[in-house]
Amino acid sequence: MKTALVISSLVASSQVGATASAFCLRRLGIETVVIPTTVLGRHPGWGPPGGSALPAEHLRDMWSAIKAQNIKFDAVMTGYFADDAHIEIAADIIKDVKSINSDAIILVDPVMGDNGALYIPASRAKAIKQHLFSIATLITPNIWEMSYITGHPAGSVEVILDHAADIPAACLVTSVPQKDKIGALFVDGTARYFVYHDIFPSVPHGGGDSLAGTFLAHILLGDLRRDALAKSVASVFSILSTAVSENCSELPLVKEQDALIIAKPLPINIL
Repeated sequence: MKTALVISSLVASSQVGATASAFCLRRLGIETVVIPTTVLGRHPGWGPPGGSALPAEHLRDMWSAIKAQNIKFDAVMTGYFADDAHIEIAADIIKDVKSINSDAIILVDPVMGDNGALYIPASRAKAIKQHLFSIATLITPNIWEMSYITGHPAGSVEVILDHAADIPAACLVTSVPQKDKIGALFVDGTARYFVYHDIFPSVPHGGGDSLAGTFLAHILLGDLRRDALAKSVASVFSILSTAVSENCSELPLVKEQDALIIAKPLPINIL
């Protein structure tokens, strides 16, 4: 059995952050350990979230105990950081993991912003780029984050392809427009795959976290990257379709968990 470590937010009543990504990994058979960067009652979009960020030393202390268990991690996934100091600790954790398993996959979800603006301090966004991108196997930005990272408006597949080579890691870019549809674009050198589907007028938070976790799970299970993309996008699309049709306020991950296993892969466009 493969084992993954997730370093991200833990939100009690909302299917976002590690609450979503770890669920997807576990449902697909990946043993998953979570180090929370913040512990909240609900997504901040609903109002005061309750809870708080965890002190940096809390994360380091947790890792010290986990490390003492001599777990061989096959992957590390990072998500939301609530403090600049969390990023340096995450980098140290990744180095420890790689020292035991040099083949470990490092997925960095650069949770920075959306809709034209950062929602973390610029210093934190800079630290993610500086300390984590160089040691990442894969980054999973949304299209606005991709624009921020590259310094070029990423409004189309063509622009993303032009500038993805500037990033040292492979990229899985979400929310990429394609005429009247939207999709996810994977780029790693000459490997370029695009999977898209119908646009929803609005969806609950957590789709990006779920997609990243599901994609990582399929890679750990041995799928080719193009197949992992087709399967993971199909699964999240199915779950989002239910969310929209039933007017769900939160992503119905538990109710629709079988979609993580049985959703029919969407067509792959090889670019």
